[in-house]
Amino acid sequence: MLRAIAIDDEPAALEVLSRYADKVPFLDLVQTFMNTTDALNYLHTQRVDLLFLDIRMPDLTGTDFAQVIAPLQKPVIFTTAYADYALEGFALNALDYLLKPIAFSRFLQSCNRAYTRHLQQQGESSSIFVKDGYDWVRVNLGEVLYIHSDTNLLFIHEQNRQVSTRMTLAEMVGILPADQFIRVHKSYVVALKAIRKLERHQVTVGTIAIPLATTYRQMLEQRLLGK
Repeated sequence: MLRAIAIDDEPAALEVLSRYADKVPFLDLVQTFMNTTDALNYLHTQRVDLLFLDIRMPDLTGTDFAQVIAPLQKPVIFTTAYADYALEGFALNALDYLLKPIAFSRFLQSCNRAYTRHLQQQGESSSIFVKDGYDWVRVNLGEVLYIHSDTNLLFIHEQNRQVSTRMTLAEMVGILPADQFIRVHKSYVVALKAIRKLERHQVTVGTIAIPLATTYRQMLEQRLLGK
């Protein structure tokens, strides 16, 4: 379970984050703050795994606060209505940058990214949660063979299971560890370790032939063959 806090000087923004957090099974938004002073005191006394941090605040900007807490090495997701702060945010090694109004799908994508990173740091197998119908399902990324997109519905294929979730492939790519997965077609992402054969127009994953688009072939060859 990720223990998170949110810092924003707008009560309505904190309400949105709280409502979204209640929907994510691995996230516990333990506290919200309207100023950075109280948040800093909390960070020095309580365990916090993740911060949602607004940028434009009256006492101290979010980017300045991120620099103050840099020695604590806490993952930060910036939340702001201003896109022009994005470069500054990523220069501070932010985990993500969410533009208000924040869609729940983007919020979940960021949370899954934070959760995967947290598990890796704890030495555990990387996993994410996706919504399959009305249920939240944990997907162990080490067991995924490939992912297939059909419009906004994804089918996640494991050796003995298929999980479907309403998400775009681009959103899923933003969550997956780049050193473990690669896109081979506009509709397919495959696990690198699951590839058994590379041919001119397809790759074989397990016993399944998956189309390989020309635009993705060079990158795949570089990853597999070092070309």
